Amino acid sequence: MNRNLFFLLITFILFSCKENSKIPANTKKESKPKTEKQDNITTEISTDISQLQKLIDFSKFRPEKVKFKYTFIDNSNGRVPGPSDSFLEAILYFDDKTMEKIQEISQNEEASNLNYQKKAFKFDWLEKQVLSELESSDSLKNIHPDLIFGTNNGECWYLKNKILLKKETN
Repeated sequence: MNRNLFFLLITFILFSCKENSKIPANTKKESKPKTEKQDNITTEISTDISQLQKLIDFSKFRPEKVKFKYTFIDNSNGRVPGPSDSFLEAILYFDDKTMEKIQEISQNEEASNLNYQKKAFKFDWLEKQVLSELESSDSLKNIHPDLIFGTNNGECWYLKNKILLKKETN
């Protein structure tokens, strides 16, 4: 009787282990967004593509991964309520072929009138290697208005397989 109970217990344990191993090993948990709220200002830093997709349009080109900082200033509760302001800084990562297609589309737009400053794309949360790549990039070849993500007034800086995007609404 004890032998049968022991055998049953071992079988149950092995079966439980097997069930746990069916969870895909490559399933990445999205890192939780870091959100700070101070008075009427909410700032969120996240790597969640679905959250960023609520702010910009990925119907033409969807990035492989993203990181962004979104700041929302709620001006609706002041002495004189006014429109709210928002600021978006993002880095969008693409594969080689997708980035080539994006550059082909952007190649035809007039970039000489753009008044973008490289320092505006030096987001304080960017990794050092991205900042270094930005610093060594050519302003005339890499600045573009947003023609792809539907921001209307967005500014883009193209790097190797990534785009720095900046958008303000105020």
